[in-house]
Amino acid sequence: MDANRNHIQVIAEQDAQSDTNKLLWFIAGLVLNVIGIVVAYFYESSPLSTRLLAKSDEEVLIYTEVYKAKARKIQLISALVGFILIPILVVPFVVTLFSLFF
Repeated sequence: MDANRNHIQVIAEQDAQSDTNKLLWFIAGLVLNVIGIVVAYFYESSPLSTRLLAKSDEEVLIYTEVYKAKARKIQLISALVGFILIPILVVPFVVTLFSLFF
């Protein structure tokens, strides 16, 4: 059963990786700042129901839990990268502007 469980976990992580829109969450962190990060943390994406067909209840539970955890992690990291990029880009821009005018 452990081999089957590990296989289900790997498939769920791969599916979450391919399904999660990293650009969307990056932009959410970039534009919405802290709110984007909070939304990325609390938003819970669900796997497609077609992927759960012909699976036992235990397999569905494992797949869904792993999928949601991996998707949340990807969402959060992407939003954080967008959020962190603001000071990295804005501070040098502002410093350059001030140095040109003063």
